[in-house]
Amino acid sequence: MSRLSFWAMVCMFGVYCQTLDGANVVREARKTIKNARYEENGDEAKKVRERLDVAEKSLMDALSGEKKVVKRAELYYTAALVQCRLNDIENEKIYLKRAYDTVLYYNSIYNAYKYFEKCDSVELASDYKGRFKFRSSARKRLLEHRANLLNGGRFYLRKKNYTEAFRFLDLYLSSAEYPALKNDFLNQTDTMYSRVAYWIIATGYHIGAYEGVIRYAPTALRYSKNQQYVQEYLCRSHLALNDTAAWVKELKRGIANFPDHTYFFTSLQEFLNRKGKYDEALLFADRMIQYDPKNALFWYAKALVYMRKDDYKNCIANCDVVLTLDSMNIEANYFKGLAYCNMAKASSDAMKKSELKSAAYRKYRTEMMTYYALAEEPLEQVRRLSPDKASRWAPLLYQVYLNQNKGAEFDEMERIIRDIKKPEK
Repeated sequence: MSRLSFWAMVCMFGVYCQTLDGANVVREARKTIKNARYEENGDEAKKVRERLDVAEKSLMDALSGEKKVVKRAELYYTAALVQCRLNDIENEKIYLKRAYDTVLYYNSIYNAYKYFEKCDSVELASDYKGRFKFRSSARKRLLEHRANLLNGGRFYLRKKNYTEAFRFLDLYLSSAEYPALKNDFLNQTDTMYSRVAYWIIATGYHIGAYEGVIRYAPTALRYSKNQQYVQEYLCRSHLALNDTAAWVKELKRGIANFPDHTYFFTSLQEFLNRKGKYDEALLFADRMIQYDPKNALFWYAKALVYMRKDDYKNCIANCDVVLTLDSMNIEANYFKGLAYCNMAKASSDAMKKSELKSAAYRKYRTEMMTYYALAEEPLEQVRRLSPDKASRWAPLLYQVYLNQNKGAEFDEMERIIRDIKKPEK
């Protein structure tokens, strides 16, 4: 059948349906459903599909003029049966080992679910007086197709079509809360349900469906595997939605429940430091050190807080603990050297304000020289460990060598800094 003849059929059927009320539209649609069957001939199969599509459209068109609640419910119910018939035909192809339309197979289930849900919603309306003409049969069909609704989500996951996968998995999970199914899924505890929630968390975050991630995270956390990643996706989704308060709350929950998953601790520390909440940052660092005193990350985090507070002695003390645990730690070496340089600069400033040849002058000069000497070893270690990061260590070593009168080393740093400042060609 040509495209033109198809639309001619739609128009003729539409004109015919204008003379019919909702009951007659349903009657005609049911005839179409009853007569629809699998056809080997391609043209005939296309006609069957088109007749079912026209029947569905007539049912939806009839809704606009139908005021009776019971008739509206029946229109939705019959539209669901159209989708069920489409699915039956594809199922028959599978049974006969014929080529079938996978997308139509799964989408017909999805659409049937949506129509059955709308039918039940209408029956729940207050003016329907609590009668449920279609709920029993709708429930039976919903349960019958539930496994394949999930299979549709899996199919799209394998295809890496995450938008469609999310759509199917979302309906699989949310439909368990349909009033028609409420007695079938009371206190949902089966492992498949929580596993599907886990799948949808990663899928939802991947496509930016952050509200969905937040909605299903509590269920996904009941799944025994990879709970720390569910919590991380939950945190990241709150952050993506600019809900800082919820993000921080979930970070703290993550630290408490998954202390070995460092995303929560490092993210919270970065936030607290950025906001100048140093005491709280130290509190969390100390808690984590108590949990695992041999984890260099927690000691380094504490050192970084002290650096931001300009408490250089405590910064150095914590860097020393880090270096005891990991002597090759670049950041601990860097901040230890930087802290000594900052202390040397403070002593230098105090020296310049003192009387020349005074005891205070000599004291501050001695301190300055001592601090620069102590800065040399960790900064040279930074240079050895990260030779390509000269912009970090060269200016500091320049000051160290300058103030210790190390001419050759100073000249080398001067050349390196000059090369850094050269514009790229």
